[in-house]
Amino acid sequence: MPLALIYSNLTPITLAGDRVLVKYFTFWPFSFRHTLYCMSFRQPAGFNPILIKEKTFRILIFQQNYLYMKSLKYLILSLLVIGMMSCSGEGGTTTGDASTTEIDSSRMVSFKGRSIDLTPYVEGFPYSGFTPFYAAGKLYYMKSGATTDLLELDLDGDTDLTKGKKVSDIDYSTRNVWSIRYNKNDKQLYWTGDEKNDEIINLTRLNPETGEVTKLTDVPYIFGYRWNDTGDKVAYIARLGDKANRLGELRILDLKTDEETKVIQDKAEMRYTWGTPSWQPNGKGLVVTALKDADRSFGNIVYIDLESKTQRLVTDASKRRSFPGIFKEWLDDYTFMYVSNEDGFSNIYSYNLATEESSQLTKFTTDLGTSEVITIDGEKYMFATTSSPIETQIYLLELPSGNVVMQKQSDASLGVYDSDGNKMLVSAGSNASMFRIDEMTVTKDGIASETKVDVPQALKDKIYKATPERITYPTFDTDPETGEPRELHAYLYKPENPLPAEDQIVMIQSFYGGGNSFSTRYQILADAGIYVLSPSPRGSRGFGKDFAALNDKDLGGNEIIDVFYAAKYISEKLNIPPENIGVFGGSHGGYATMRCLTFPGEINGNPVEFDWGFGLSHAGFSDIIHFYENCNIPDWVTLEAGDPKTEADKLNDRSPLYHADKMKGHLLLTHGTNDSRVPIEGSTMMADSLKKYNKPVKLVKFEGQGHGIKGLENTVVFYQTWFDFLEEVTSGELKN
Repeated sequence: MPLALIYSNLTPITLAGDRVLVKYFTFWPFSFRHTLYCMSFRQPAGFNPILIKEKTFRILIFQQNYLYMKSLKYLILSLLVIGMMSCSGEGGTTTGDASTTEIDSSRMVSFKGRSIDLTPYVEGFPYSGFTPFYAAGKLYYMKSGATTDLLELDLDGDTDLTKGKKVSDIDYSTRNVWSIRYNKNDKQLYWTGDEKNDEIINLTRLNPETGEVTKLTDVPYIFGYRWNDTGDKVAYIARLGDKANRLGELRILDLKTDEETKVIQDKAEMRYTWGTPSWQPNGKGLVVTALKDADRSFGNIVYIDLESKTQRLVTDASKRRSFPGIFKEWLDDYTFMYVSNEDGFSNIYSYNLATEESSQLTKFTTDLGTSEVITIDGEKYMFATTSSPIETQIYLLELPSGNVVMQKQSDASLGVYDSDGNKMLVSAGSNASMFRIDEMTVTKDGIASETKVDVPQALKDKIYKATPERITYPTFDTDPETGEPRELHAYLYKPENPLPAEDQIVMIQSFYGGGNSFSTRYQILADAGIYVLSPSPRGSRGFGKDFAALNDKDLGGNEIIDVFYAAKYISEKLNIPPENIGVFGGSHGGYATMRCLTFPGEINGNPVEFDWGFGLSHAGFSDIIHFYENCNIPDWVTLEAGDPKTEADKLNDRSPLYHADKMKGHLLLTHGTNDSRVPIEGSTMMADSLKKYNKPVKLVKFEGQGHGIKGLENTVVFYQTWFDFLEEVTSGELKN
């Protein structure tokens, strides 16, 4: 029999999709005042929602299924619970009989009968991109809301982030902004970035007093930039072409006259690449990073003489090393320092241009993390950390000897923002701690820290929903160092309130996981009762050069088997069936997600099977050769996958697009329409192919977005898309 809701002064507000908000002033048999509920068409079995119109109101009537109801009391309580699980926050005004009220998008998502409020995650701490500068006496940072704004605060004053002053009218969610720096000479900010999330990267200047923004260059891409000691000239490396037409050029821009000088172009055997140029203190030359034959596994350093406009190779080109990093500070007019992993781990070296001699200052067996040249009692020292996903160690080193003066362990991963004498501003965080900015005062005897910016405790209480546990799991091959089965590192994020045993699911990050850093995404999933496994498959950073190179030329190969073994391990450990285990990732991880679901069952002679339940891929590529031909990082493709000219058959076989007929589970694809790094065709082609084979796939495009998702509303829609998909998959609403 039908059961009607009894109401007084009822005001309905419609939402997008299947939700209806209903404001009750009186609800029988209980009384409520000015309370908002939302009734959703997507309800548990036993309810058949019917939308009717009566006078100027929209109300929901639910048809009772007698088998599910025992009394009027329980029905009404159920309606209230369901409403609160499905509704958004109150907003908007009623405009008349036939109109629909416009309100802000809902911040609520639901999963397995739970209501998850996204508000504290996406709005509770809407700050990012922190760049404090001692010379400016300012902290600059981004705040995300209806727009993304650049704000500033005085470092010596109240560092309450809510009190930041807006310094320009740009909506930074519409563009990429990288490497913000403050020039103490002209008191202006500089960065490299684009104007519409398309990664056409140029040098930009902002006057924080007037808000005036000036684009200083007009090239397809800039690898890196840095000004000289007096701050009146800036050197930058421009990329003018790609693939067969690749061409790099060192240019110098006079910031007073805007006159630009083209110094020298690279050659095929040594191509300029990502890295920050470093000026010789006497202004006679610069050192820049370069790749031998455009191969990312052979990073080198080149010295460029500005007077003769000639260059010479500084490093041994026969040695394998990733991108070397060059310090801004020199030890003297002829001796610079750099970071290289040529001995297997990231370490600090020095090189003297006059004697042409190189010295290794550190011999760490864990990769270098952050580092900064500081001054204590008039003498130069190096503050450095070694950082892996497992632990962080702090070192104070004498210069130029590299002798260790102090060593201590840190409970957080650290990153140096800026320094002044023996003081530093650093970021501190871990997988269990979101974020803070500390000011460290370093002496030869120890370190004193004072927290300058922290996340409010009340917010931490709302968003800390998972406990990370470090685990190791065996994969398929043997570790050559131990002769035992290779063990891989991972973190398991355990929800504080997991789902009932029969509903439990696990989501496994396919790549770029295993780090000791805080993930808001993991916490949101934990809030829904979902376990997250974050492994470090071969090719991951933080375990030395050799481990990072294990997937070189093997994209979609053994790295994917590592993810399969992670799934097998966690399925057994938690007693969760494969159909309740999914895989997710972005970029390379988006490709790896598609590869997992379409895996042909064997690679490199190694068979593996797993019946994945679902996958969520963001900004992934599905055809490796198409990706190579259309992306802005083709040298990454040749390093990770191989040469499309000579290995086309292998690359096609490793492409999920050509195994779409084998897909297991359900797939969600999300992608920004303006993505130049991984063009959206990587997702659209995959979706089209899967539909031809009647495979369950959903594609959601984010208009105007690039490689990542930016802006408050886009972020909310992204998570709502995820949870809608997860609800449909795990409830059986999506069918093959």
